[in-house]
Amino acid sequence: MNDLAGELLVSLGMVSSMVLLHIVGLTALLRLTRLHLDHFRTPWLTLDRLLVPLSMVTGLFALHGLEVWAYAVLYERTGAVSGWEQALFVSAGAYSTAGWVGVHVTDGWRVTAALESLNGMLLMGWSTAFLFQTLHRILQTEANHPLPEGAIATGSDHPDEADEVSGSVSPRPSRSGKGAPSGTNSRDTELMQ
Repeated sequence: MNDLAGELLVSLGMVSSMVLLHIVGLTALLRLTRLHLDHFRTPWLTLDRLLVPLSMVTGLFALHGLEVWAYAVLYERTGAVSGWEQALFVSAGAYSTAGWVGVHVTDGWRVTAALESLNGMLLMGWSTAFLFQTLHRILQTEANHPLPEGAIATGSDHPDEADEVSGSVSPRPSRSGKGAPSGTNSRDTELMQ
């Protein structure tokens, strides 16, 4: 097996391992958040609204740090770089897609560092989506969102009236929690969703 094939095989193993680690980490974060909400809520809503997101972001930071360290161990143990500081620097630079300067990665490991960048970008995007979706679910409901839905949509004052263009009536019932609030054009708001 040539060097590139071996490097690609190692890279595939690392990407697969990091995805599995990420799944386990996100599942643990969900369970810890659920544990807090079920058993450790404070009497002060504002404190919970601070503690839960702070804990989730700290947990995600630790999870990404563990993934960066896993690649750093690979680089240091294989001799791709000289020393732990350089291994961590290259791994953090690759994972975050910021890159690195002044450190030489030996031949046979540069493709792995490049693939770590793709892996890191996908895992950080996944974490961002996870964080947004989870916080939205536990912090907001449609009824208490600070901005009214459809507040700047244009059109008719009566959403149940027939649309001038299509002649149709909105399929959503008035005040169902979905669609435009009273006084906005349902068709325009639905197109934005």
